[in-house]
Amino acid sequence: MIMNKILFTADLHFGHTNILKHQPNRPFAQEVDTKAHDEYMLDLWKSSVGKRDLVYILGDLTFFKSEDARHLLEKLPGQKFLIQGNHDGSIRAYSNYFKTTAQILDLTVKPTACPFLSENLMLTLCHYPMVTWNHKPYGSIMLHGHCHGKLDEHNRLSNDLRFDVGIDGELAKRAGGFIPLELIYEAAMEKTGGVSFHQYAKNNYRSEVR
Repeated sequence: MIMNKILFTADLHFGHTNILKHQPNRPFAQEVDTKAHDEYMLDLWKSSVGKRDLVYILGDLTFFKSEDARHLLEKLPGQKFLIQGNHDGSIRAYSNYFKTTAQILDLTVKPTACPFLSENLMLTLCHYPMVTWNHKPYGSIMLHGHCHGKLDEHNRLSNDLRFDVGIDGELAKRAGGFIPLELIYEAAMEKTGGVSFHQYAKNNYRSEVR
């Protein structure tokens, strides 16, 4: 039986005329061709996300206004969950295109949904990185966007189980774009050295408020 994929992304910035100036490593940045960049991102989405796949968008999906934003949403396959960023004002009126919209979302994935898991996996999703979050002392993993990879080194050196899932970050580069849950789990297990997330949190977050 083929399982639906669970995918994460953030900071795609469709329709943002200045994104290629801020992110010079993106496709078509040298040409400053925003239209070609948007077409590339759309093709990447369509080739990565199936109709039944679950895709969690951690903010800053598009700068398109009104009808242009709606037309974009109509083209994006998958069951979409929006965690709102600071540049998502134009799509808040189109909540019907998303399964849910939220500022912060707590997500628990069970082994019955993802057989590679040996126990429930807890995630907290927010556009912005957080120092502490719900269930952190019990092994929850914090996923964020907003930073365009600039927090990757800090996250790597920190004891926190926190990862940037934005399209410009390290995990997206490892995944070739959209980040599957398997890669989140793999990166977190690398950080814990194979220790369960609950035990890792118990060992490292003793000073956290419970």
